[in-house]
Amino acid sequence: MQARLPMTLPDPDWIELLRGQIAAGRTITSVADEIGMKRPSLSMLLRGCYPARLDKVSRKWRAAVVARYGAGVACPHLRRAIPEPECRALAAAPMSTSDPERLRQWAACRACALNPLAVRKQET
Repeated sequence: MQARLPMTLPDPDWIELLRGQIAAGRTITSVADEIGMKRPSLSMLLRGCYPARLDKVSRKWRAAVVARYGAGVACPHLRRAIPEPECRALAAAPMSTSDPERLRQWAACRACALNPLAVRKQET
């Protein structure tokens, strides 16, 4: 029988953004206040001992963190931050009939709450 190897996955991009703020000299309290999270929760999250599943925490806090500290938009389909011009280009792209991945991206953009084109239409 083989010994089990400890499996460590890299932290999501939004947690790295939070760690970058702390490394830059900001306090956990000030960062937590800015994004609306409780200080003990942020502290546990940064130490890697937060009791909730990371996918649930990501759904709740990722967009706020990326919007505040990232250089773009938290794309739910790509599961990473992308620059705002790239988000706008993906949202405005025509439906692809030859590339399955581009078709999935097109469908995801149409249903996305962060779609910049859909937001603009609702505001006017």
